[in-house]
Amino acid sequence: MGVQENEKSQEPELIDITEMLSDYFRIFRRMWAWVLILTLLGTGIFYIRARVQYQPRYTASATFTVNIQRDQQGVGESGTVAFYNNSAAEQMAKTFPYILTSGVLKRKVAKDMGTGSVTGNIQADVAENTNLLTISVTDRDAGRAYAILQSVIKNYPEISEVIVGKTNMEMLDETGIPPEPDNPKEFKKSALKGGLFGFLIAALWTALLVVTRRTVRKESDIHRWMHTRCMGTVPEIHEKRRSGTSQTRMVLTDPKVEEKLQESFRMIRNKVEYHAHEYHLKTFLITSALAGEGKSTIAVNLALSLAQAGKKVVLIDCDLRHPTDRKILNLDPGEGLGEVLEHKKKLAECIIKSKDMGLDPEMRLMFLPGGTSLRDGSELLGTEFMHRIISRMEEWADYVILDSAPAGLLTDAVVLAQYADAAVFVVRKDFARVDHIMDGMEHLAESQVQIIGGILNGV
Repeated sequence: MGVQENEKSQEPELIDITEMLSDYFRIFRRMWAWVLILTLLGTGIFYIRARVQYQPRYTASATFTVNIQRDQQGVGESGTVAFYNNSAAEQMAKTFPYILTSGVLKRKVAKDMGTGSVTGNIQADVAENTNLLTISVTDRDAGRAYAILQSVIKNYPEISEVIVGKTNMEMLDETGIPPEPDNPKEFKKSALKGGLFGFLIAALWTALLVVTRRTVRKESDIHRWMHTRCMGTVPEIHEKRRSGTSQTRMVLTDPKVEEKLQESFRMIRNKVEYHAHEYHLKTFLITSALAGEGKSTIAVNLALSLAQAGKKVVLIDCDLRHPTDRKILNLDPGEGLGEVLEHKKKLAECIIKSKDMGLDPEMRLMFLPGGTSLRDGSELLGTEFMHRIISRMEEWADYVILDSAPAGLLTDAVVLAQYADAAVFVVRKDFARVDHIMDGMEHLAESQVQIIGGILNGV
């Protein structure tokens, strides 16, 4: 029993982790361009830095046996001689740093080479329990490293004699002028490290977005973040073509549209009709937080779905800045609401009926397009003339659908809200941040319009 309870308590956490990983890879794929840019940028920076900072190091060295002279030994036993020889080599190696620090050896080497100073790094090492002494010189120039080594070999015994006495240094081996640097050019390896570093930055950036970026991803998020009910979800439908490309079919009158899209809007339509009947609502404002969330497509399809159910519907494209309903319905450009509000056209001249849109003549749908794009439409939308237009449409129709500009970006939706009985907020899945959505809803709330729910698009 305890094990089962423990498994149940762990299940929500497992689901959350799975969802988080799914979000991570989805956002990572969406950011592929930035991943590529950061990877290439890291590769380039590390490669250039490696080339600029590269300084070759050449090491020339020589190994000697160190023997004290016979008159310094005092005894003739071979063991004692070996001991003194080893001690002399060890003592020479130990005193070498002090000799270098004093500057005596470097001054002699510099004088011997005819230079002002010695640029190379000189050091001495002794093999443990032997009389083998190795002197090495490291410098950026191979020839100079070897020349300094030869000068050290020439002058070092004379200076060390003061400390360890007279010694004989017999050379066993030397490198000559080093043919290759100790630190080979590894520009490709540096570039690879830079690429991995850039990729890691992109991966960490994605993880930060997953943790901090709050968006609406599922129906429960609408209630959780927006504090309203979910009116329904709209799937993302794609049609595969022979060319390999895909085109989104989102209009209900398209004969090839999938049944699940029809079913989604039937559910949304039923909820709209329920609220309309229960609370005596007729005019609905359709808006969103940001552009690109699909609110115009939702508005068009909601109007079509209501008309298919036998209702008298008027669809008005009130996004005068970016009117798109004509394009969604596959209609040619022309005049519309903007021209009517500017008194350039009469309302009757701009109304388009079902048969003129190529739809079933039995459908009682009238469409008032937005017309030519205007720079600022909020002043026109807030006029008494606009109020009379909507009131006239309400006299004929069962439902009036107002397709508004995004509420989170412009004041148009707030202006139109005064004419609407209720508003529906469209949210594209994992698109707008929650704070942007809340800002848009707060703007609508200022007009006292009732927000009856949200529609999750692109599921």
